[in-house]
Amino acid sequence: MLSSADIKQAALAVGFDDCGVARADALTDDEYPLREWLHRGWHGELTYMEHNADKRMDPRLLVPGTKSVICLVSAYPPPDSVGGTAAYARTREYHKDIKQMLFALREKLGIEGKCCCDTVPISDKHWAARAGLGWIGRHTLLVTPRWGSWVNLGEIVTTEECDTYDTPGINGCTDCNLCVDACPNHALDGRMLNVTRCTAYYTTHHQRELPPDIDTRGYTQGCDICQLACPFNH
Repeated sequence: MLSSADIKQAALAVGFDDCGVARADALTDDEYPLREWLHRGWHGELTYMEHNADKRMDPRLLVPGTKSVICLVSAYPPPDSVGGTAAYARTREYHKDIKQMLFALREKLGIEGKCCCDTVPISDKHWAARAGLGWIGRHTLLVTPRWGSWVNLGEIVTTEECDTYDTPGINGCTDCNLCVDACPNHALDGRMLNVTRCTAYYTTHHQRELPPDIDTRGYTQGCDICQLACPFNH
């Protein structure tokens, strides 16, 4: 059995900024409204989200016998200007760095486990929320008490059991709708994101033709508008 305290100490030692551990029970539809989002068609051409939906909700289907999801946070600097490239892409390509730290943590703990960062069918932000690292804001991103939503995430899904598990924190958004109101394209409803109205959908990865009614506010890669409106990011 793994010690949760030892996991967190090891996570900091390999370079992560925070760590939480969640019991690997399936996410609920209230926690992660994936099925409703897909039913609305708000995923646009992101057809890969239609695949492995059950695995995205339940890591025990991703790795048989899974008992724990070790969730990791790596903070990045907020933007010093508006427009151009979104903050997450202004530094080194984060996937490589996080994967290296995940592999280092897995080795340090001496465990078997699947290292996940974006490309594996598991919802990074919802598991981080389940592990007490923050909550899902109305912009649909993880909000941490210390770094706001300026964070990248990763997980180790493991069959090892832990001595203690973290519990989800309290949602700090209360009645705030600043991020929803800030989006010039009305992409947010306070619970889900309509990617076909999101600037980042058109300017990230495989760039798509920009509809004439999409206001990019000067962003050419990604977008920070909803995050910049969030009080926890100031």
